[in-house]
Amino acid sequence: MLRRFAGATTIVTELDHVLPQPDQLCGPFSASVALTAVIRDDAPNVNELAIASGSAIWPGEIESARPPGTPRLTDGWDVLPRAVSIEKAGTTAAGLAAGIETATDQRVAVVPIMTPGAERLRLLLTRLADVQFRFGLVANVHTSGLTEFDWSVGHFVTVWGFDPVEDVVAIADTYRELGDPDMPPGCRTVSTDALASAMSERGLLLIVDSQDHHAAVDLVRSLDLRHDVWSV
Repeated sequence: MLRRFAGATTIVTELDHVLPQPDQLCGPFSASVALTAVIRDDAPNVNELAIASGSAIWPGEIESARPPGTPRLTDGWDVLPRAVSIEKAGTTAAGLAAGIETATDQRVAVVPIMTPGAERLRLLLTRLADVQFRFGLVANVHTSGLTEFDWSVGHFVTVWGFDPVEDVVAIADTYRELGDPDMPPGCRTVSTDALASAMSERGLLLIVDSQDHHAAVDLVRSLDLRHDVWSV
């Protein structure tokens, strides 16, 4: 049975209102959705997070950046800097982690978890289902193997539940087309092994109220997870 994390209802409701993501801004988009689980209606929007995170835009069309058949959306591009190359477009994990804290005036803290691996990912998700504090969880993944599309890019999604029996993770993606018809818009489940593999050299951003920062760090360290940010 799928165990929804605290705040999951808020996340999937918000996702339905804001889909799809603006092009090249999956990180700020997913963070904005995840933050609603922590600070609800006071969460910063995609543009505010993109600016705070140092996101940059490649102004030309990059069809490979989107799953086939999904719309191109350039909302907010007018206030963002241009990237020096296609490879530099988007948002880094380190920039997003810092931007989340900046855009919320330090009301939330971000705990990065690098390359958790499948077994420790299961342990983490099981523990998070029982924690007493509110949190949002953003996964930085490589999309190859996570969708039915021929789509291979770095990407951010929001994690909102875990089924330990079926061994699958519930994620909120950034396009309606990536959702399962039997789940809320834009949402689907993926196997825990697949999600862990997709985070190879990447990881998770655990977003908590600043007052719960120490509790979140203690949880991560108790599971021998690597409390560090990645560079891809």
